[in-house]
Amino acid sequence: MREVFKNSNSTPRQLLILWEYCEAKVLQAYERLNRPRIHSYYQIYSTMKTVQVEYAGQIQVAVGKSPRELYPHQNEAIRKLDEQNKSSFEGLLVLPTGGGKTLTAVHWLLRNFIDQRKKVLWIAHRHELLNQAFETVQLSAYSSLLGNVRNFRYRVISGHPKHDRPVNIQPTDDIIIASKDSLNGGLNHLLDNWVRQTDSILLVLDEAHHATAKTYRNLINAIKQDFQKRGIHSGFKMLGLSATPFRTNESEKGLLKNVFPQDIIFSEHLRTLVNRGILSEPVFESLETNLDFCRELTDKDIKAIEAFDKLPKAVAERLAMSSVRNKRIVDHYVENREKYKPLLVFAIDVAHAIALNAVFQHRGINSDFVVGELVNGATNAKVSPKENGEKIQRFKRGELEVLINVEMLTEGTDLPNVQTVFLTRPTTSTILMTQMIGRALRGQKAGGTDKAYVVSFIDNWEDKINWVNPEKLHIEEGEPPINPTETAKRIARLISIEKIEEFARMMDDSIDTTTIEKLDFLKRVPVGIYCFSILESSESNESMPRNHDVLIYTDTEEAYDCFVNDLAALFKSVDVGNRELLTEEELKYLLQLTKELYFPDYPFLIGYRDADIENILRFYAQKQAEPGFIAFSQRRKCDLSIVAKHLIEQKLDRIQEKEYLDSLWNDSTSFWQVLFGYNYLYFKKQVDIEINKLLGFYPGLNVSEPTVIPESVPLDTLSLVEIREIDPAEYREIKDAVFAKYTDANGFITCAASGFKSQMRRDFQVDHIKPMSEGGRTTLDNLQVLSCKAHTEKTRIDNARMRKRAQFV
Repeated sequence: MREVFKNSNSTPRQLLILWEYCEAKVLQAYERLNRPRIHSYYQIYSTMKTVQVEYAGQIQVAVGKSPRELYPHQNEAIRKLDEQNKSSFEGLLVLPTGGGKTLTAVHWLLRNFIDQRKKVLWIAHRHELLNQAFETVQLSAYSSLLGNVRNFRYRVISGHPKHDRPVNIQPTDDIIIASKDSLNGGLNHLLDNWVRQTDSILLVLDEAHHATAKTYRNLINAIKQDFQKRGIHSGFKMLGLSATPFRTNESEKGLLKNVFPQDIIFSEHLRTLVNRGILSEPVFESLETNLDFCRELTDKDIKAIEAFDKLPKAVAERLAMSSVRNKRIVDHYVENREKYKPLLVFAIDVAHAIALNAVFQHRGINSDFVVGELVNGATNAKVSPKENGEKIQRFKRGELEVLINVEMLTEGTDLPNVQTVFLTRPTTSTILMTQMIGRALRGQKAGGTDKAYVVSFIDNWEDKINWVNPEKLHIEEGEPPINPTETAKRIARLISIEKIEEFARMMDDSIDTTTIEKLDFLKRVPVGIYCFSILESSESNESMPRNHDVLIYTDTEEAYDCFVNDLAALFKSVDVGNRELLTEEELKYLLQLTKELYFPDYPFLIGYRDADIENILRFYAQKQAEPGFIAFSQRRKCDLSIVAKHLIEQKLDRIQEKEYLDSLWNDSTSFWQVLFGYNYLYFKKQVDIEINKLLGFYPGLNVSEPTVIPESVPLDTLSLVEIREIDPAEYREIKDAVFAKYTDANGFITCAASGFKSQMRRDFQVDHIKPMSEGGRTTLDNLQVLSCKAHTEKTRIDNARMRKRAQFV
């Protein structure tokens, strides 16, 4: 080419044009020659290389007895499930939060299904629940439960980056733990690759109160109908797990009754587990800051705070950045460090969390903070869920002594090691207050503490705002029966939001199933309770008192308040006279009138029950008084470890030990018989367990744990995000190869969909041509470059297509 230019008679400008033309042709030829080579190398490399993933693989059964011995109520639940399992069933297992419903279900299904080479599908709606279920399965895989198998295959599926996709389901999977959304999106893969390859499946629905939602019912019906089409009518069994003692009888027209025809197979009341020491006893303390923050508040501000529980920005900043207040908070912890640690702090906002963390660390306390959203000013990067999760795990492991949070740990996350909570933010919300207190109420038997400290920091608001007092919210007495001991046994309540929900008598037919999916379950817990007693006729025709509780929820609170205050006016429409009992006609009339005036939208209200309205009407007819609104009743102490310590310290012989235990059991003022269902053997066995714990050994305790063997999968089955986390260098090579494929000789990148061109990578995103949810791989021929706008539109179209496909599966 150089010779051509030397001998040419062309002008310099013509030569320059010719040179640029030849250069472009050479570059194009080079690109054509090299592109297949890059593609071929990458295809071979990605196919040959494999990586280990934790979301699928094999669990090897450990030899020995499971170290997690079940409580009496769990063993009783398993006996009931064994009886039900003799035939096909669709029923509920109801155990309070902390009562071990997950462990109970896992022990039972391992012995009765996995050990018999039958399939199990475990469904929940949050990935945290999936992880909890998998961990329970793994740590329960002992030969005492699995005598016929040496190993079994698992797969965890959800939209979370750490979980698998439905497209990868294999017929050899023994247990699939998945989110209902991911399975609905890939229902064809579940049915084709797994359901139709077996004649027996146990479907477990965690937090079964959500099962009335359409997404759950579509999934359930698809599996059931597949079995019916194949003529296998006894191969499908379903177990719902819930912490809520539902009433799903026909009179309440509960949708859960339609989902679970066998209703509740077994349930245990919360009060029994509370008094057995599974929950810790709260100790309320407060510290006056002597700081005034109300001067800047206007009447409008006060109304807004009480309505929305949100401080004005200026006031919030003063609270958060008050060095005096923050110093007093940290000083109080340091002075009581041994008593309070580990500590969970509820801060006002992000700025407050950062400021408090700095003060704690300055005092030599190993602390950190987690927040819902925080943007780094230098990089514009947000704090990732992974980073928050790592901090929470460090706190659980004891590496952090203090964890400060903002609206992150009020619900959902299990932190059994919390000894103390600091309430550094005031609130008008009883729900939020109960959530914050509930973080500390895990008892010793649930891996927590015997006592939990709840410390409030009280500022001077001159009584202008009705802030929630945690202690008053936790304990108040209602209308006492004749026997105070029976009062405590009857209406003992815990303020922890996770525990109150055990008493919730939810009727999900009062919820539009398209809306219920969007609600967080903790928004469906009571904000208060009306507690009262009504005289009713017994079989002996004598009037006997019967206690009633009416739980009030956010949706019904205002309506109930008006209804109760207007009872006198309502009763003017009927002539009760001196009678204490309403006729059926009068009760029916008053019920209908009440619904029309106060509950016109009753079919859509959370927790509404006709029976609750009728009971309040009957109470007023008898008492001519409004039922008292109760926060919650005083619960009593009951700790078997004290009994065990006494037996050890006194060195009693067998006869003396029996006499001592008999005296406790037969004491009419004690709670032991109520706690253990009047079963002395349960009581004695639990005492023995506590003694063994104190002596430092436990029957059947195994040192080794079940082994998880991660599955090896081809690299190209992972997303680019997953590859970046496993091998950043490999991710960079793949991305560079994709961009090179769509970059011309002049450095312009072209969008594969719209033709848009730019020389800046930030204007584009790498995208799968065939989505991974449909079996697409992360290979060069299945990757393309799209402009941000085109990528957003493609994502919208793909999601719409998946939803449409799911409707027709």
